[in-house]
Amino acid sequence: MPRYIHALLPFLLSLFLLPQIAGARVIPIVVTPTQHDLSLLEKSEVCFSKTQQNLQRIRNGHCFKPYNLPYINTGMKTHTIWIHFALENPTDTPVERALVLTSPLLEYIALYSEKDEASALHNGVGKLHENRETLSPYYMLALPPHTVNTFYLETRSKLTPVEFTLQLKEKSSFIREDRQQQFINTLLVGFILALATYSLILFFYIGDRSYLYYSLYLFALVWQQMTYLGLTHIYLPPAFVVIDMKIPVLKINLLVITSALFAMHFLKVVRFGRLWYIYMLFITLSLLEILVLSSPLFYNLYIVIFTGALFITFNLAAGIISYRRGEKQARLFIAGFAIVFLSYLFIILDAVGITTFMLHVKNILMFGTAFEALVLSLAFADRYRILQQEKAFADAQILDESRRRTQLVEADVKAKTAKLNETLKAKELLLQEVHHRVKNNLQIILSIIRMQNDTVTDAQSAAEALLDLENRINAIAQTYNMLLVKERLDEIDMQEYLDALLHDLQTSLQKDKTVHINLHTNALMPLRQSVYVGLIINELITNAYKYAFSHEGTVTVTLLQENTSYILTVEDNGRGLESAKTGKSLGLQLVETLARNQLGGEIDIGTNPHTKYTIRFTL
Repeated sequence: MPRYIHALLPFLLSLFLLPQIAGARVIPIVVTPTQHDLSLLEKSEVCFSKTQQNLQRIRNGHCFKPYNLPYINTGMKTHTIWIHFALENPTDTPVERALVLTSPLLEYIALYSEKDEASALHNGVGKLHENRETLSPYYMLALPPHTVNTFYLETRSKLTPVEFTLQLKEKSSFIREDRQQQFINTLLVGFILALATYSLILFFYIGDRSYLYYSLYLFALVWQQMTYLGLTHIYLPPAFVVIDMKIPVLKINLLVITSALFAMHFLKVVRFGRLWYIYMLFITLSLLEILVLSSPLFYNLYIVIFTGALFITFNLAAGIISYRRGEKQARLFIAGFAIVFLSYLFIILDAVGITTFMLHVKNILMFGTAFEALVLSLAFADRYRILQQEKAFADAQILDESRRRTQLVEADVKAKTAKLNETLKAKELLLQEVHHRVKNNLQIILSIIRMQNDTVTDAQSAAEALLDLENRINAIAQTYNMLLVKERLDEIDMQEYLDALLHDLQTSLQKDKTVHINLHTNALMPLRQSVYVGLIINELITNAYKYAFSHEGTVTVTLLQENTSYILTVEDNGRGLESAKTGKSLGLQLVETLARNQLGGEIDIGTNPHTKYTIRFTL
């Protein structure tokens, strides 16, 4: 081989192997005492492994690739993430920095140094042996002067989303920033707990279940956010933290259930039918997810997050629908929940690996909830104002109704008073008319007695005369009986009057003869004329008993009215009366006198083959 070839061979080999050497070794990151904050990920190599492997296998597997982003966000993917980086201190001064992973939820973290690969420094929620002092896990790295050290960082999480940045920070400034963040988060937690307690007190004082459910929702939110922000790792025992990290399904679904119960009662969706059923569907789904998806066998946080995304969207829509259907308080519900909706939306998008917004404002949900709680406190005051307005409106309606009823009562009293006055006047007229009628009827009775006296010749005729006189007086008395019942002088029901009169006549006259009396009438008549008609019928029935029948017969009495015209017919089926038109008895004289002179009517007598009296008159 020529000598120049031997001379060029090392140079050619170096050109050929340089890219491989450069790709196999990460470029050291220069760290100096004057640098306080340094982002490492975009200057490191990263390996995403679907299986858990040891450092030796990962390093020999050529898995590492240069990474150009300042953050890692794999969402719910259960990858093991390896980060390879080298730090160089080219100065004469030792450098000490905090290696910070900006996520409090990382379950397992291990840091390997190339100088001591056999031992690893562990951190993360799953490796807590005592309360952590900071929200974010960190390692202290010491770099002697003029040294280069290579590190491998392993992290994985099975139960929570993975999203973090990797930074070198000066310890004092890191601790100061972390304390400030703890203070802010603690203030937010205390504020929300105070509002939750206040809502609970209002529930016991007022009895409105909206306050109870909102209080429970705030307690559930505080619990979930203390875990999310890392406060549980600081203030609660490690044993509790380990358990707490394993139940995200329970905590997220408790938020859905309590939020749904609060919205259902605050928006009064029971009036809207479908909204109530959809809320109940979400509550049922959440309970099923707690029972099923909390199990390690079926654990799936994607389903829970998807359900939560659907719920917050529906919850905001339900508030808008309730407001459009007339629920005034829904406007404040919309204003408050809109901020919380955006906060939940950012958390969900980060959890599934779409955005990294929450890296910068992890406590946005706490701020949003505090804002919502303040708005809803206005809503509770607004509810009181609305209730006051409704009460004022109801009081006004009651007052108007009371006035209307008072007016109705006054009008009714006036009407009844007028009616009583009218009745009183009618009573006075009735009394006067009764006195007048009594006087006239007594005169009629006196005239009848005088006429009857002229016909008495012996004891038998005297007895018959007295019986006839009794029946005539009874005919007059029956009208006064009707008057006691009806209390009206201008409307005597002739059916009732004549029924009573004919019954008394039959009782008085029916001795050795059986006479049937049929009555047909539709007439109403004033008191004065009814007395005359009663006397006429009394006389004609008495004559029929005396002269028409030997043993048995029938008399038909008909009194028909048409407006002010009347027709009275008394007809028997006995023998005719030959001398009816010539030799008139006292009774027939009385009939003719009453019909013509008192009623102003006409009388027609038929005697062949039976006797029939027809009297027509007008009142």
